[in-house]
Amino acid sequence: MMNKKGQALVEFVIILPITLLLIFCFIDFERIISLKTDLENKATDVVMFYQNGNTPEEIKNLINNKENEDIKLEIITNGDYVTINLSNKIKPITPGLSYIKDDLFNVSVLRVIKNE
Repeated sequence: MMNKKGQALVEFVIILPITLLLIFCFIDFERIISLKTDLENKATDVVMFYQNGNTPEEIKNLINNKENEDIKLEIITNGDYVTINLSNKIKPITPGLSYIKDDLFNVSVLRVIKNE
């Protein structure tokens, strides 16, 4: 009977990079979903702050309370409606993904409310 250890090693070496790539992709996907959820929650806060009469500068200070957060806030008034756009960028950790996609993923949330 032949020794099967060499065959198992070759199979392991072939499967390991694919498995690691999938794991990193799942981690990146989870980070994007988590950032999207955080932006959704902050968008709700921004709408509440705006309806309470806070200025856009005050709202920016309130939502960027963490030192590492760099959330971009746009408040655009068009007649009867106000468009609130929150966006942030996230750098993927998946190796080689920067060759397919730009270095950063832009995650954004848009809210349109009636201006009262």
